[in-house]
Amino acid sequence: MPPTSTPGELAQTRAHARARLTGTATIQTLVTTSDGAGSTTESFATGVPIPARLAPAGGGETGPAGDRVDDRTTHILSFPAGTQITAADRVDMDGRAYEVTAVRRRTSEILTRVEAREL
Repeated sequence: MPPTSTPGELAQTRAHARARLTGTATIQTLVTTSDGAGSTTESFATGVPIPARLAPAGGGETGPAGDRVDDRTTHILSFPAGTQITAADRVDMDGRAYEVTAVRRRTSEILTRVEAREL
């Protein structure tokens, strides 16, 4: 059985990981608005800039629970642990837009990682 981390150790590990997030990204949250006639309009609300890291999705990557990475995924984005993001969101980083294809949730996560494809 692997050793468990204390809350202090987990906080320290998260701080070290966050220091490696050398870029900045903005999460764009999907907003659906009723037009009053039975249809809806979708748009994206831009959030605040947060620390992030972008990496190409390499061969042999596995997703949650050992599943394969979504075939549409071109990149892996990392954010501070606990970042609120869903598969309906988009991310803007370095002047490029990415559609989130999957969110990797982990117990006691060090970083929040998402799979994404460049638009």
